[in-house]
Amino acid sequence: MHDPMVVAFEVRRPWPERSKLHDAKPGRPHWRIRHKHTCGEQCGADRAQHEASNPFPWWRPGSYSVFWTLAGRGWYWPDLIRIWHVEPGGHDSGEVCKHYERVQQPDGTWTSKSLHGWRWHVHHWRIQVPLLQHLRRQLLTRCEWCGGRSRKGDAVNVSNGGGRERGPWWRGERHLMHVDCSAIQRAHRQCLCVDPACDDADSKGQPYGNCARCGLRRQFQPTEALLDRLRLMASIPVGMRDAAVYARVCDMAQAERHAGRR
Repeated sequence: MHDPMVVAFEVRRPWPERSKLHDAKPGRPHWRIRHKHTCGEQCGADRAQHEASNPFPWWRPGSYSVFWTLAGRGWYWPDLIRIWHVEPGGHDSGEVCKHYERVQQPDGTWTSKSLHGWRWHVHHWRIQVPLLQHLRRQLLTRCEWCGGRSRKGDAVNVSNGGGRERGPWWRGERHLMHVDCSAIQRAHRQCLCVDPACDDADSKGQPYGNCARCGLRRQFQPTEALLDRLRLMASIPVGMRDAAVYARVCDMAQAERHAGRR
């Protein structure tokens, strides 16, 4: 996937926020703030050094995870400032400003060495302040589907392929939606006909592609369970949202996943 941006530096907020996802699970440590490192191929030439010593000494800030577990309760340290490195010329990240260097050893083998100079290309920086971004989103950004505000626990931050349109700071972002609004919009965009008239079919004879009956596109190999969920979401009128219906759809998807694991 092409992406010219990569995080160069992160400045953490001096106060954490609760993260219930990282509460201690049964049999897991109730106190943890340090990284747990297991050497693998990703360590490259540094693997021998890591195995001989502690790769995360206590005096380095990078030795500490952003997710802490204190007395069994999970906490997260968000970014106060995030500095992105934008690859010049629209190239993919690492193509121009190299992140790694391959070095040939005397025995003919090749090893990789991490480079850090790209992080200090100040002329390629783009600085992001998440607190200001969230404030702007709450005050100015509106959901493209329902027109609602972005709130804590119900953020307007999902794009269905429309992209985030950048503009002046005093104007909210466009083409963003709530999570459930995004799912409802996708359902309204798809062919859900019981007997579709599509222009293509897979090896099993299952139709997909553009449907002549409704004019919408049917995705490749949808299951009957998926079609039932999509039809349920498509029953919600355009521009509306229904928390009860969306919760029912999520329960149906979770039940299908559990059934598939058996």
